[in-house]
Amino acid sequence: LPDTVGADHQKPTSLQGIANTANTDQQHRCRDLDGCLNADLLLDCWRALKKQAASGVEGLTAAAYQANLQANITALVQRLNTHRYRAKRVRRWYIPKANGSERPLGIPALEDQLVQLACAKLVMAIDAQDVLDGSYGYRPGRGALEAVRDLTFDLPYGTDGYLVEADVPGVFDQLDHTRLLAMRRERIDDRAFLRLIRQWLKAGILETD
Repeated sequence: LPDTVGADHQKPTSLQGIANTANTDQQHRCRDLDGCLNADLLLDCWRALKKQAASGVEGLTAAAYQANLQANITALVQRLNTHRYRAKRVRRWYIPKANGSERPLGIPALEDQLVQLACAKLVMAIDAQDVLDGSYGYRPGRGALEAVRDLTFDLPYGTDGYLVEADVPGVFDQLDHTRLLAMRRERIDDRAFLRLIRQWLKAGILETD
């Protein structure tokens, strides 16, 4: 996890501190994550945001937001700090699949994407201390290439000789949001931060028609 931001890469963030605390005490419940959603973290996340992605329900493009970036980020932080931030509905878009059906995609509003990415960084700093080392999905610096590299060695030379592939149809449609939030509370003791996650879960969908 990066622990510096900015052009000079010398200004420390709280990500490494959160990771160290979570790693030291497996029962620790992190507090004041809401307060970590500051301008420095959001600006760092802005640089990582996909600028060419389609716009959400508000129709705001990354180029338009970038034109007054510092003021927009400052205003966003103020809304977060005063709990006036409200998640917008997710715009539904459908893309064709090879079997002739369509896959529904959800396109969040631009600021929702930005805050979600910042929250994801904070959550990953905690979760990275708890997940197994052999987990590659949705982890910084890990992915399919790293999994293939390790399997290339482990399958012929390791103790395991089997590879199992499993796909759960509609898995994200079946997730229990109440249980997910309960799992988050096991490591996070911050009502304002959890309220943000709940907002996105309950924001609703705006269909294309």
